[in-house]
Amino acid sequence: MTNYELIQKLRSFMEKEGIDIFLVSATDDYLNEYIDLKQNSRYLITGFSGSTGDALVTKENVFLFVDGRYHIQADIEVDKNIISVVKLGLSESPRTSLINKIDELSESGSVIGIVNTKISYFCYKLFTEKLYEKQLVFREFSLDPVLNLAEIKESETKEPLRYVGTEISGLTPLEKLDTILKSFEKLKIDILLVTNLEEIAYLSNLRGKEIPFSSSFKAKIIIKDRKCKIYTDLNNLPDIIEGQYDGRFEFLDISQFDNEFNNFTDEIIGLIPSSMNLHDYRLTEKAEHIQLETSPVAQMKAVKNRKELDHMEECFRRSDIVINRSISWLNQGIENGLKISEKDFADRVKELFFEEGAYGLSFGVLAASGKNSAIIHYTNPDPEKFIQEGDLVLLDCGAYFEGGYATDTTRTFLAKSKDIKADSETKKIYTTVLKAFLYGINYPLTETSSGFDIDKTVREILNSDSDEAFSFPHGTGHGVGIAVHEHPPRLSPSEDSKKPFEIGMCFSIEPGLYKNNWGGVRLENTVTIEKENDKLVIKCLTRSKFDENLIDYDILNDQEKNWLKDYQNNAIG
Repeated sequence: MTNYELIQKLRSFMEKEGIDIFLVSATDDYLNEYIDLKQNSRYLITGFSGSTGDALVTKENVFLFVDGRYHIQADIEVDKNIISVVKLGLSESPRTSLINKIDELSESGSVIGIVNTKISYFCYKLFTEKLYEKQLVFREFSLDPVLNLAEIKESETKEPLRYVGTEISGLTPLEKLDTILKSFEKLKIDILLVTNLEEIAYLSNLRGKEIPFSSSFKAKIIIKDRKCKIYTDLNNLPDIIEGQYDGRFEFLDISQFDNEFNNFTDEIIGLIPSSMNLHDYRLTEKAEHIQLETSPVAQMKAVKNRKELDHMEECFRRSDIVINRSISWLNQGIENGLKISEKDFADRVKELFFEEGAYGLSFGVLAASGKNSAIIHYTNPDPEKFIQEGDLVLLDCGAYFEGGYATDTTRTFLAKSKDIKADSETKKIYTTVLKAFLYGINYPLTETSSGFDIDKTVREILNSDSDEAFSFPHGTGHGVGIAVHEHPPRLSPSEDSKKPFEIGMCFSIEPGLYKNNWGGVRLENTVTIEKENDKLVIKCLTRSKFDENLIDYDILNDQEKNWLKDYQNNAIG
């Protein structure tokens, strides 16, 4: 079935149900970022394969909303005769943009169709508050009509979970549970509902493989009476050592979850609106509850302990080996006259990760060459695009190893035989990004430093030292942990990035410059924060080298040269 045919089927459904605008989401019932494209309603409607970005379908139009990472990709993938791409600026919120477009398209009393399992309660609440004066009617569906119309059945992949011991996690589930329970009195709650899958994986020390590019598993948690109930597919449970849970963790089938809230009377439930879907909120809304701004599990998960950091360092060492071996393999192949496509290169990167012991990838390998390196999230390497001598190649990759913590590194390099040299413009752009990167990883931290501060410093360098034709349309970084995109922390110009860092947080620093029909340069290390001699410092977990063939030392000052020399001397490769 084509995108157009499915859109027409959806419009017929909308007419039958009296719906004026339908929100088509890119996520699943657990609000995951990465899902199988066959289960992605937004992809089925628009043909756009990016990991985020929702769509609005009206009787006449389809609007696809994409952030700066996906502007070029959306233009390439969608049929502009039937899809209007709404390109968001760096400071524009996707939610706010959706609200503004609904406001523009609707009249008083218009009916908006939503799938309540695929929209967060926070997002729904924002919609209803901002559009209150329009008196819109939100028609909720628990089952996604797009998947039904496309005759897509839910995948039934069965993958046994595995338990991560304290030699990696540093803490047992019981120790984590007791820490979380200590926050109940301050939060004034008796019960905590946890629906974020990375938080559930963290708290339980269990990891799975059923979700694309994830080490989490489908489940929901209720913490009550000093015990933790985990609702999941019981068929996937491993042989659990009872001593790890000591009777305080109970595993129940996910089908029992919806009925659990009938038993709550006087207890106060703590809810996290940003990570729970609207359907789950409907189950709890009649009970007394408090809406929490941040999950206490998320805060604890964001600060890695020593065991976790040691394991992550080892994982990044193996990732660095993969990157170095991949680049060497490509360059040797080119030197020997082999025809190697972007897809060939991406496939080789995957093979090498599994050779190094990876359990799975943390996202699809981004292997872009030449002009394609301007596509920031280039998730579909071309089997017909052969990498040539002198091409700029951008490799962004990561994996999950034994502990289920993500790695994430980007290197841009010159595909070369021995005699190939980069031109002056390419070296200037690469070196400018490298300068911004060096100021990012050497940022002088204080107790109040935040991702906003590092982003500002990096962005100022890129804006002042680069040609106006090049842009930096994404944030400087994101948290990294059990999810490759973890929050907190965040590094961007947003208000949400102003929360101070804490020792043990892990995050990426990834400045970039991109120009359509030219290409792009991005350099990314994942780092952590430690304390040395009573000072907070940034420590790189990534240790891959930078391509000396692309560095113009004439535009680096002495401080920048010293930083670079120190990094390269301690790098792998």
